[in-house]
Amino acid sequence: MGMKFATSTFFALLLLPFLLFAQPPGGGGRPNGGPQIDLAPATGGLLGMVLDQQTEEPILLANVLIFRAGTRDLLGGTTTNERGFFVVKDLPYATYDLEVSYLGYEDWHRETVILSENERIQRLGRVFLTSGTADLAEIEVTAERAAVEFGLDRRVFNVEKDIASSGGTAEDLLRNIPSVTVDLDGNISLRGSSNIRILINGKPSALTGLDRQGFLQQLAAGTIERIEVLTNPSAKYDPEGMGGIINIIMKQQNRQGFNVQTSVNVGTNDKYNGNLNLNYRVGKFNLQTGYSYNYDNRFFRGNRFRTTETADTTWFLDQKTDGDRQRISQTLTGAVEYFVSPRASLAVKGNYSDQSSNNTSARDNLYLDPTRNPFLRSVRREIGDETENNWELNLDYRQRFRTEGRELSMSAQHSETDQQEQANFFEDFTEPDGAFLYTTRQQNPQPQLNDLWLFQADYTHPLSKKTTLEAGSRVSLRGVNIDNKLLDYDAASDAYVFNQTLSNLFDYQENVYAGYGIVKGSGGPWEWQAGVRAEQTNTEALLLEPSKQVFPNNYFSLFPSAFLTYKLSEQTGIQFNYSRRINRPNFRALNPFIDYDDPLNPRGGNPLLLPEFINSYEFNYLRSSEQGSLTLTGYFREINDMITRITTPDLTTGVNLRTFANLNRGRNYGLEVIGTLRPVDKLQLVISGNAYRTEIDGNNLESDLNTAGYLFSGRFQSSYTLGKDWGLQLTGFYRSPGVTAQGEMRQMYSVDFGVRKPVLKGKGTITLRATDLFNTRKWGSVTTAQGITDDSLFQRESRIAYLGFSYSLRQDKRSSRDRGDRREGGGMDDGGGEF
Repeated sequence: MGMKFATSTFFALLLLPFLLFAQPPGGGGRPNGGPQIDLAPATGGLLGMVLDQQTEEPILLANVLIFRAGTRDLLGGTTTNERGFFVVKDLPYATYDLEVSYLGYEDWHRETVILSENERIQRLGRVFLTSGTADLAEIEVTAERAAVEFGLDRRVFNVEKDIASSGGTAEDLLRNIPSVTVDLDGNISLRGSSNIRILINGKPSALTGLDRQGFLQQLAAGTIERIEVLTNPSAKYDPEGMGGIINIIMKQQNRQGFNVQTSVNVGTNDKYNGNLNLNYRVGKFNLQTGYSYNYDNRFFRGNRFRTTETADTTWFLDQKTDGDRQRISQTLTGAVEYFVSPRASLAVKGNYSDQSSNNTSARDNLYLDPTRNPFLRSVRREIGDETENNWELNLDYRQRFRTEGRELSMSAQHSETDQQEQANFFEDFTEPDGAFLYTTRQQNPQPQLNDLWLFQADYTHPLSKKTTLEAGSRVSLRGVNIDNKLLDYDAASDAYVFNQTLSNLFDYQENVYAGYGIVKGSGGPWEWQAGVRAEQTNTEALLLEPSKQVFPNNYFSLFPSAFLTYKLSEQTGIQFNYSRRINRPNFRALNPFIDYDDPLNPRGGNPLLLPEFINSYEFNYLRSSEQGSLTLTGYFREINDMITRITTPDLTTGVNLRTFANLNRGRNYGLEVIGTLRPVDKLQLVISGNAYRTEIDGNNLESDLNTAGYLFSGRFQSSYTLGKDWGLQLTGFYRSPGVTAQGEMRQMYSVDFGVRKPVLKGKGTITLRATDLFNTRKWGSVTTAQGITDDSLFQRESRIAYLGFSYSLRQDKRSSRDRGDRREGGGMDDGGGEF
């Protein structure tokens, strides 16, 4: 019944935007549509649209440069927006030369463009860029994108040239993204919030949902083209995640002919990885496949000192942890894209991954009396094995119309994850002098299943030359099942006995039905966007064992968003934006099962957790020049029913139970700075900093659970070209101490360095890099709760040296006649008609 309702709802939502807006835009107007410009007296302007010649898709952030006619004197420029449009205005009457460029494409040139009183506006129409031409004997790079680029609602970090992309993983790349922090367990936070959404090519994936850390440690950085950060997404996007969205864009090939990319890397202490990506584009078909392999072995260690104070006495725990984790993973991808027509395409994409890991650790617990003399000791050893299999299938259809900016896209996605985890515990208790007392043994098998269905439709429709409507719908159906079993060893029967009290069978279902509408436009120096998203969410947390309990939560929510941009000049602009967001507790935070991996620090979920709602405001100032760019952002987040991790102590046993709870509210005030600078041709600097104040109001749980404090984090990245083609990169990171709900985090900092050298006429690259040179990437915290103070410091192996080699070649089968005229507008078309 539920699936029938979901399916019928999907098709109704899918057809709604198309039925409402399928007619041509009223008022006639130019078929080309696009932006209009208001000009200052005695000046003119240029406008046009940049497209890929093969797919006719708009190219975002292509460079448009204006030169004095007959020279290379640069007079100005701009970049294209998400629809491929560009506008350059307020140019004095004169004759100019134009150049349009984008990485991987041939430059487009137009000479002798005249602006005068009689021709104030030059409409260039469609500018088609063709893929750069090369053969098996030579590949020549003729353009390089900026390290950081800025769109209306996002920041784009181009990571292809990042030395961390050779031999690293997605996690390594994220460590170099401004305002992103990755802790020792691979948990990601953005501007201090770990409640973020990870997308792959703009879509959610079960691969990032069940084990996000494992997936990002498995994903080869060399397969990633860029990372987009949306700190305040519009109503078009899923509002999940307080911090915003991190969208990982994978490398994709659309060039005619056969293309190969491969790499192999080796790291110290048994670390190996490699990947191979093949693409063949012929006629109306584009075929892609890829394979990646990763073997990673890392140690981890930690220290914890706990003080327990009661009315009668004080005692201490000195805990030392030492362990090793081995992870083997491999991923296979494939895609078939068929271009039904020059403006329509159908694609089927799939991927399969499997991974296995082995974890061994020992926790040495020394119990101390009030005089700090030992009175008991235990050593708890863990041997754990885990296997995980994931598969995902996508079906995408895209239709572009003759009317510029009008587009319909539909997609369906299904993915499943099967995870099997087995942990075995052995704990020996002894006297301080080593005399044996007794042993306990436990087993904890945890099979998990995750299932995701996703249906989505998006429609874009120009209402006029300056105004566009976007509408869409989305249905997400997610199911999770986890069987947590705890078995205790019984010496009498020499067998493991099922512990029903400490085991559970948990099922979670989350269905979200959404629709959105956005209107955006421009006029003069103003650009604006306003929209709203409506969502009906139905969730059910079902505890099947040891006793059946049902925790339903159904709610309807509206998520408005607004953007307003004012362009002070061609190089300077200001922007204000607002959005309402939500953080839904995931199944791990809801599952009441108590994980006794460490019996002195168990952790569990809270099935009564409510979602938290966030009002997010931002003010941005952006200035760009030929030497670089500067972005200043002030932001404020107001969080209601704030979800946070809390510690509940037991003074009798000294055990700290870690769980989740809703606090009254929280507030974040922050200032972020991102600067790029190219003082000389061979040196590029990227400097960023984020400072914010956190206020937490937890009076609903404890009268004194209020706290406030400041935190600062900063990054510095320097890239230098030595000689002709040696690339050097130095990266530094610092995060100051900061407050938590019941304590504080300690400072953390690290430095990375890398060298890159092209070989084989530019088709190959050798890279040597070292991470955490001074071995300082450690995670420390202090927690105080009701008489128990916990001071801990942990580290996962991070000082590693990698040596890598990558190779790419491309065979372009198009003849020179098919490549268009680079010089005189051979790739330009004014269009017309409806299909």
